[in-house]
Amino acid sequence: MKKHFRSLIALFLAVLMLSTLTVTAFAETEPTYPDGQSYRSEDGQVEVYTVQVAAGPNLDGAERIRKDMLAEGFDCFLLAVDNGYRIMCGKFTDVTNAYRYCRMIREETERANAYVTSAQLPQAALDEFVEHYKKDPFVVGDVLFNGWETPTGSFIDMNGNEEETKTVYTVQFTGGSNFAAAEARRDELAALGFDGHVVKLLGCYIVIGGVFENREDAVAYRGQIREATGRLDSSVRMLQLPVSVDNT
Repeated sequence: MKKHFRSLIALFLAVLMLSTLTVTAFAETEPTYPDGQSYRSEDGQVEVYTVQVAAGPNLDGAERIRKDMLAEGFDCFLLAVDNGYRIMCGKFTDVTNAYRYCRMIREETERANAYVTSAQLPQAALDEFVEHYKKDPFVVGDVLFNGWETPTGSFIDMNGNEEETKTVYTVQFTGGSNFAAAEARRDELAALGFDGHVVKLLGCYIVIGGVFENREDAVAYRGQIREATGRLDSSVRMLQLPVSVDNT
């Protein structure tokens, strides 16, 4: 009986130790949410999209709300305005991500009136947000982080493009929300001698091969790509691209 009791005690201690190790390991990977953020919009800074969750004239009241949002796991900062403070969450260069973040805030908190707006913030504020939140599974699972790309090759950003465009025919090789994967596919085409580009359209990155003025040339190029890669899912499509993009 005593032996059986000691075995149960030993099992209990082992489970307790394992639980402690698991919690400790998880805690080491949790992001440290930034604190003490307060800014004022000024000309010449970077325009970002953010989510306003509240506003008020009193600094102490604004600080309480900000700390509540931090405790919920959201990036939260104060934006000083002439009549008080706005309590904001998230800093994005792509409005699509701001709307996703707003939806998360509405679902996870009682801030049903949260809404997306824009603000001028210093570059350091954006850099801090990326460092803390790009690796945060709570955010990355639902936010694409478009706008934080670091292109290593041909990259055409059509979101907010203000250049003169032209209608072209091209071969779409693949598409998706993962920028790194798109760059890898583009580099595969380049390694095989094809003219490849990553094109950003809204929340998606498509990989194209060749830029042509007529459909027949694009169809012929698609045949070459299919023969070289063995992939039959590439397709010819018509796109609006900047006039600066050279024809193949």
